[in-house]
Amino acid sequence: MRRDPLDEAVIEEFLKTDYRRLVAGFSVLGWSRPLAEEAVQEALARAWERGERGEHIESLKAWVSVVASNLLRSWSRRFLAEARAVRRLKGTPDPRATEARGLSHSDDHMDVVRAIRALPYRQRHVVVLHYFADLSLDQIARALGSTPGAVKGLLHRARRGL
Repeated sequence: MRRDPLDEAVIEEFLKTDYRRLVAGFSVLGWSRPLAEEAVQEALARAWERGERGEHIESLKAWVSVVASNLLRSWSRRFLAEARAVRRLKGTPDPRATEARGLSHSDDHMDVVRAIRALPYRQRHVVVLHYFADLSLDQIARALGSTPGAVKGLLHRARRGL
């Protein structure tokens, strides 16, 4: 049975309400804003394609959050591997290596951003999905293939660390 494609109104609502929060959240995770925007846009395009094929996406915000996060991790791994290969071949550090995670070192960083970035990755990820993507513990657990209890524990440790 073919389901209705992803509705344009749902996409427009996502762009109005969730897009900026997700980009800001991934920027807090340590990615540059342009890279975070690219990942969220790519995830949204993939969601649109799935909708056009008739696949149902229960929560666009949750789906885009997880796909964008996966894209960023994949891009980072690929970039770091390329940087290591260049260093080995040339015997010198790759000047792009400091930008591998897209960290920005401008003066306008807030203390909270620095504090979040100091957390272990899984804790940062849960904080961003909960507070920036506004996902429930159950949604985060489903998105990460975990349990709500494990997510709650990560969130608790993250809050304590902050």
